[in-house]
Amino acid sequence: MLSKTDFIQYLNCPKSLWLKQHKPEVYPEGEFSDFAQKLAEEGYQVEGYVRQLVQGWPDAASCSFQDVFETNEGLHARVDMLRENEDGTIDIFEIKSSTSVKDGNPHNQLKDAAFQTIAATRAGRGIRNIFIVHLNKDYTRDGEIDPGELLVFADETVRVKGLLDETEQEITEALSLLNEAAIDERSCNCLNLSRSHHCDSFDYFNPGIPEYSIYSLPRLFGRKLEKFVAEGRFGLEQIELEEVSRLQQPIVRASNVENPFIDIADIKNFIGVLAYPLYFLDYETYLSAIPIVNGTGPQQQLPFQFSLHILHEDGRLDHIEYLADRPELPRHLVKALEGAIGANGSIITWNKTFENARNNEMANAFPENRDFLLGLVERTVDLMDVFKTGYVDIRFNGSTSIKKVLPVVVPDLSYEGMEIGDGTAAMDGWNKMINETDREKQARLRRALLEYCKLDTLAMVRIFQFVEGLVKGD
Repeated sequence: MLSKTDFIQYLNCPKSLWLKQHKPEVYPEGEFSDFAQKLAEEGYQVEGYVRQLVQGWPDAASCSFQDVFETNEGLHARVDMLRENEDGTIDIFEIKSSTSVKDGNPHNQLKDAAFQTIAATRAGRGIRNIFIVHLNKDYTRDGEIDPGELLVFADETVRVKGLLDETEQEITEALSLLNEAAIDERSCNCLNLSRSHHCDSFDYFNPGIPEYSIYSLPRLFGRKLEKFVAEGRFGLEQIELEEVSRLQQPIVRASNVENPFIDIADIKNFIGVLAYPLYFLDYETYLSAIPIVNGTGPQQQLPFQFSLHILHEDGRLDHIEYLADRPELPRHLVKALEGAIGANGSIITWNKTFENARNNEMANAFPENRDFLLGLVERTVDLMDVFKTGYVDIRFNGSTSIKKVLPVVVPDLSYEGMEIGDGTAAMDGWNKMINETDREKQARLRRALLEYCKLDTLAMVRIFQFVEGLVKGD
């Protein structure tokens, strides 16, 4: 049996699919994460609006949802929606929660539709048109959701049919592989991909790759990665400094000496631009396919919470926080922030691209606060930058995530055991909180959200103090 999901997995890593079907007992089945659950639920929501819209079509009776096509050779396709045409052909509609048609890896929606088309054709149906239904990125909610404005029916017939010959060949190769009783399990194609693109079964097929390897190097891909793989050089001790970029060199150095790589001058440059008081800022946002607030659009980040630790030059530490109790535009959040942040002092974030993007968006939404918010953008520095070139520990394993840095440099502070411990859980927790009618459960969720966001900024304070201590001890 080869489903659409299986086929996409085959395109990304053929051996991974074979292992999943032939040796399920050893296949490292990834957990159905909270984020994956959220995506699945949003897909159902979008389909619900498609159904609502189609009910008003003159030919609504000719449309159906979730039709299944199966073929003798094992293809299995569940089509989101199809329409029966008067000549006996059908139109296929693939429904997505994205705001555009995705035509690249790791999930190519055109390949999705090509697989569905081939399965339906082999099951005896003629295909006239192929549509990918996605969300309108320019839609802004104003009252009840308007499905006609929310949805885009992109006619992708030409592009999908242009892929059919190629996809037919890939399907044939996938079925042939799945019919093999045994394969070479010594490696998989993912060796030539960066770590974020490795299949779930990468460690199974490549057990000899050390924990700290070339895949710990950020932005390593293409010919350079392929060269290291072809030469069998996976350990960082096998890599010369002149072979990698400036951002990759500290990781190689830290691995070779088995001690943190520290560039005091780089750290001093970072600290030298700071002005007290220091404002350690973190936002939590809600991202949804279907906008939940008037004035927002599909897949738009909606800030609902901030935590702000204020470190004064005399060492005094204050904390201010805000958490919205209902879905709304972040006008009150901005007002609370404006009352907490003075005209002077540096804003310190972790991955300033995210916070600055939200500040720019809120500046456009609230012209009366524009100068304040754009002023925050100008004053913001990124503490994460220190751990790219100034302080690199091999135990970070090439990551600059605060979840990787914190346990190494501040081991007494931890996210372990928290009811809400990451951004996706915070989104889910806030959604549950604003819809919860039980006061006790609502209060528990509120406490958990505040504790998580507070820890994010406290972690930044403690990490900064660790870095500052390096300079003072120099």
